[in-house]
Amino acid sequence: MRWLFPLLMACALAGPAGAQEAREVRLGYLSLEDDPRFDEDFAYARIPLRPQGNTRTGVELAIEDMSFLLDARDMSVTLDGDRVTQDALLERARQMVADGARYIVLDLPAASVAALATELADTEVTLLNTTAPEDALRTACHANLLHTAASDRMTSDALIQHLVKQKWTNVLSLHGEPERDQVRAQSFAEAAARMRVDIIETREFDLSTNPARREENNIMLVTGGVGDYDVIFIADDFGEYSRYVEYQTALPRPVIGATGLVALEWHWALERYGAPQVNSRFEDRSEDGRRMSWQDWSTWIAARAVLTAYTKAREPGPDGVEAFLRSEDLRLDGSKGVPMSFRPWSGQMRMPILLSTHNAIIDIAPIDGFLHKTNTLDTLGQDEAEFTCD
Repeated sequence: MRWLFPLLMACALAGPAGAQEAREVRLGYLSLEDDPRFDEDFAYARIPLRPQGNTRTGVELAIEDMSFLLDARDMSVTLDGDRVTQDALLERARQMVADGARYIVLDLPAASVAALATELADTEVTLLNTTAPEDALRTACHANLLHTAASDRMTSDALIQHLVKQKWTNVLSLHGEPERDQVRAQSFAEAAARMRVDIIETREFDLSTNPARREENNIMLVTGGVGDYDVIFIADDFGEYSRYVEYQTALPRPVIGATGLVALEWHWALERYGAPQVNSRFEDRSEDGRRMSWQDWSTWIAARAVLTAYTKAREPGPDGVEAFLRSEDLRLDGSKGVPMSFRPWSGQMRMPILLSTHNAIIDIAPIDGFLHKTNTLDTLGQDEAEFTCD
């Protein structure tokens, strides 16, 4: 019988008869080297107004977090991609598809996301938009596009719910001249109309010091001369004007939107639902020990959604994984207290929105009392009944 033990050991090391190598999951990631949304030259007194971290770290953390389930399913993940130039973006994406990637996580401006979705429509790849909040990307209804970035309408609805809760129902709305600011202000106006919050006046501010535009660049004048109001909403994508607004308004009123109370997908100050552990793991993994931003969370949850679908889909093939990813069975844990999934009508991920200051969570939307017939998360953003494709 001495021969039996060595034989059993050999069989154990060799694995079961006919065993295959680990199933490979190829996951793509793309961002821009010179993303115009994070222009380092747009700063004042060496203060970066919109610092950019490497959101690939969020994807790497998701792979690490899912390693136990992936190992149990005998799967391995290959992550391909990083920052590229705008000119190389499409070619790099096509190469990922050719190499077998069925999912690509995108940290890109809306125009680049839309272009890729159009150009890759003839392939089997699914793109995940993680940082472009424009509602127009949703209503474009690209069949190959999902969104883990909250839409403008979702963050607007979250702010409006808080205003209704506080009984702050008269709003002065301010926005800058850029189209992005005007779009955000329009989204806020739509959310306000749905909840019968009154925007008493909408005004445009100006960043210049031109004396001829004094009534548009002087905060006291911009916020005065309109009677009474409860709160000021400001849409300022660059953040240069809004950071001066608080404590200089004509009336002593709270400020929301681009500063003051801000609606975000994620904030490092969240102290429930396992969020501190997620934040700690991210800080340990990031090169500079930085805190997890909403952009990082969005890439993290995008990768987590894909890998969850691979590990839990009943049908292991590509079609089964895709069907599970887009189904109500996904029930994704994003460390925000409720299971999340993608809306079938827009590809938008349902999620709670954090209402925060620079260092505290004030509330989490959907706020108690705001109900929906099927899913309270659908009180944030365009519901199926009001959603139409362009």
